[in-house]
Amino acid sequence: MVSGIRLSSGGGQLLEAAKLADTVREARIATVVANGAYCASACFVVFAAGTEKYASYQAKVGVHGASDTTGKAAGDATVAMAKIVKDMGVPPSIIGRMVVTAPDQMVWLSPDELGSMGVKLTGKPSQLAGIATTQSQGGTPMQLQPVASPNSPVEDANSRWKAFIDKASAISARQNNGTPNFTRGCDPKTKTCVTALSFKDEKNAAMIAKIAEDMNGRKIAREICSFNNFGDVRFCVDFDTHATHRDMKDGKGDWYKVSDD
Repeated sequence: MVSGIRLSSGGGQLLEAAKLADTVREARIATVVANGAYCASACFVVFAAGTEKYASYQAKVGVHGASDTTGKAAGDATVAMAKIVKDMGVPPSIIGRMVVTAPDQMVWLSPDELGSMGVKLTGKPSQLAGIATTQSQGGTPMQLQPVASPNSPVEDANSRWKAFIDKASAISARQNNGTPNFTRGCDPKTKTCVTALSFKDEKNAAMIAKIAEDMNGRKIAREICSFNNFGDVRFCVDFDTHATHRDMKDGKGDWYKVSDD
C-alpha cells in the first residue's frame, strides 16, 4: 500500500494531473516535496490533493495560469484548474495568484502561504521565509513581495486581500492607460454597496475582484469572479469562505445567482 509520494516536476498536462490528483485523494496518499525539489504548475494540483502535505523549507512550490498547446494563456483551463484546487481546500489568496499569473511566469509560494493550505514544513527555515517570489519560467526574478505575518486570521486575510488587490490593480492599470478600472454601485433596497476592480487575463478573458459593504462600510463579502466569453455568466469564489457560485445576467443587465458549485 502506498502511503505517500514524492513530487519533483515543473508541470505537465492539466488533465493528466487532475486524474493523478483524483487517485491521490481517493487513496488518501500523502504528498511530499523534499529538500531541493520543486513542484510547479500542474504538479501543484497533485500536491494539493494529498491527504497530508509536506514540503521542505528548501523546496519550491509554484503556481501560475494554464496555457494551451501553443504556450498561450488559456483562461477556461485556468478557471478549471482553480476550481479543482479550490475543492481541495486551497485558499482563495493562492487561487487568486494562480489566476492572475501568466503561464510564462511562476509564483513561488512562501512558507506562510504553504501553511495556509495545511502544508507541514520540514527542515530549517531559510532566510527567505515569509517572502513570496514571482519569477519567469527562465528563473529571472520579476517581483519580490513580503508576506505579512499578522497576529490574527482576520488580519492575515485582510493583508492577503490587499496584496491581491494591489497586484490586480497594477494589471488593470496596464490595461487601462495607467488607471485601474474601479467601479462602484449601491442598492438602496438591500442597503449595500459593491466596489469592483475589473481586469483581463493573458487571453483577454474578463475578471473582477469585488467587495460588498453595508451602509456603514462594514464588509459583507469579498469575491473573485471570472466571466465567460459573452460576459453573461460568471464563476465566483468567496475570498474568505471559499464558497463558489455561478451568476447569470438577465436582459436588463442585472445579475442573479443560479447555482452553488
